[in-house]
Amino acid sequence: MNNASLTRGKPMRRAMVLLAATGLTLGMVAKSPAEVTGFYEGKTLEVLIPWAPGGGADQWGRYVAATLGPYLGENASVQAVNRPGAGGVQGSNEFHLRTRSDGRTVLLQSAGQVFGYMYGSQGVRYDFRDYEPIVAMAQGGAVYARSDLGVETPQDLWEVDELIYGEVSPQAIGSMALAAFVLLDLPHQVVFGYESRGPARLALEQGETNLDFQTTTPYVASVVPLIEEGLAVPLFSLGIFDANGELVRDPAFPELPTVAEVYEERYGETPSGVAWDAYRAVLSAGTIKMLWAKPDAPQASIEELRGAFRLASQDEEFMADSVTANGPYDWLVGQEAYRAMSASLEMSEETLDFLRTTFKARYGADL
Repeated sequence: MNNASLTRGKPMRRAMVLLAATGLTLGMVAKSPAEVTGFYEGKTLEVLIPWAPGGGADQWGRYVAATLGPYLGENASVQAVNRPGAGGVQGSNEFHLRTRSDGRTVLLQSAGQVFGYMYGSQGVRYDFRDYEPIVAMAQGGAVYARSDLGVETPQDLWEVDELIYGEVSPQAIGSMALAAFVLLDLPHQVVFGYESRGPARLALEQGETNLDFQTTTPYVASVVPLIEEGLAVPLFSLGIFDANGELVRDPAFPELPTVAEVYEERYGETPSGVAWDAYRAVLSAGTIKMLWAKPDAPQASIEELRGAFRLASQDEEFMADSVTANGPYDWLVGQEAYRAMSASLEMSEETLDFLRTTFKARYGADL
């Protein structure tokens, strides 16, 4: 694992310099005529971020805004615009109801507004299935435990008398870990009410809990040092979805088995059925950040946006910066992006009923 690959400060400064020097950089970007429409030349693309500045989704959106311009044509620029409120729902509704279909605005999707969409929360007016997928990135995370539990492998968890996991709420991003525990049928207790995953990690450090989950960036920054000090033990990653919508090992944790591998080792068969479908739905909702365009936006704008990300993915400098800023994750373009999200977007009523019934019974949660 390359710990330096997830340090954000330096690549973001470099990205802003890149954007400011668009005129110089454009000459270095090799473009395929089939991918260039000229739609954005001399124009500004807005990335609507339905979250307040400073969070993970905002940082990803601002990274896109800082780096994409050179691939969109001469004098093209990209601007991040925050519209926070209601866990991402307010800005998403604004995109759906009031944004013009002129190709000049795309919506950033992250976990919050997807969970609201999945569970049919009141106030949701948008349906991602109606939009055009532009690009996505799946960023995962890993489960670990206190070393004084005496566990060395995931299979040892079933030998522990009392597993205690700390969580924000049943609908927070950490619910991916809860869905994993349900799939694995792992006995555990949950303490809800932590302000964020950071305080949940501190609870493990202080001995209030003994099992925790963190997404990639905080895991590398804050959990890896605990592992190196002998205070924590890495167990398994949640896995990520690839361009075909298949669960694969997280490239940030290639040495860790996925939830599916842990299941297969314990039960002697690959996971399947409604619990597996539920896990996949919650995982794709929680791990994937994505850009969507209006369905009736000019086709030239959609082609240009997708083409720009394909070009960027072929640029060694862009990809090096992306790995440093975002982790070793691929940019999934167009239908690749949709397939990665399909487990959430095409969740069946049976799967939704299972999630609601199970989370109510185990965690007292109304989804």
